[in-house]
Parts: sequence; C-alpha cells; structure tokens
Amino acid sequence: MSEQHDYDGITYREEKHSPTIFRILFAVLVIWGIAFMGHYLFSGWSSQTEADTARNALVEKKQAAHKAVEGTGDVQQGSGHKVEAYVAAGKQLFGNLCAACHGENGKGTVGPDLTASKFRFGKTRQDIAKSISEGRPNGMPAFNSQLNSEQVESLVEYILSLK
Repeated sequence: MSEQHDYDGITYREEKHSPTIFRILFAVLVIWGIAFMGHYLFSGWSSQTEADTARNALVEKKQAAHKAVEGTGDVQQGSGHKVEAYVAAGKQLFGNLCAACHGENGKGTVGPDLTASKFRFGKTRQDIAKSISEGRPNGMPAFNSQLNSEQVESLVEYILSLK
C-alpha cells in the first residue's frame, strides 16, 4: 500500500526507488567515468606534453624555414639572418599582396606611401609587422591568416628597404 498526499489538488506519491532506466543510465555513466579517468591517468597522457611537442614542432619548422632563407643571401652584420634573401622574398610578396593599394614601388595609390620617413602607426619593425598581421582601421586588411611569421618578416625587410 502506498501513501498518497494531496497538496492543493496535486497528488504526491512517495516512491521508494528511482525508475529503473535512471539507475541503469547512472551505472553506465559511473562505469564510463571510471574507465575514462583510468585511461588518461594511467596511459601517460598529459596535455602539457602535447603542448610541448606542438611548440617544439613549430620551433623546428621556423628554424628550417629560416635556414632555407639564409642559404640564399648575404649576412648583415649583427642581424643573425640574411637580409637580402628576406628583401627578395618580401619584394615578391609585396608585388602579389600589397602593390594593388601601395603601388608597385611603394609610393602609394589607395594605401599610404611606404617610402615616407614616418608612418601613421610607426615605422619600427614591430609596428610594421603589427600593421601587416593585424591590419589597421580604414582599409588595411589583416594578413595573419594568409602569411606566416617568416613572410611577415620578409615584407617588413622589404618595406624598410624602400626609398
């Protein structure tokens, strides 16, 4: 016999057990959780290890690209990389990506003159790299999704070589 209570027209019946399907689902969830934790705790998995591996792969890729560029140009004293090779690569990228707005020789058409002594957002390497990567308001698009850091660096070298 089950006791029933009536509260404001709502019948309440106290159950002794939860529905069977809920007990089955809970048991499956507990078993899955234990298996999941056991797998990752005892398999040697580590998110830090994965992050270190990915970081090392990226560093090796950059070093390989840097060495490939270094093999083709002359060394500038104290710079640690071959500027001439970067300028040549930057000139080609400039012709493909930048010349439409800045003109073939960088004197400016729609975009500003890149041969000027001062730039609106600064003329340091970091400022120019930021302008290329992140873009600027009123027309300069961001190229961070299209260019890697080596390509941005080569564009910076080429822009700084413009007179």
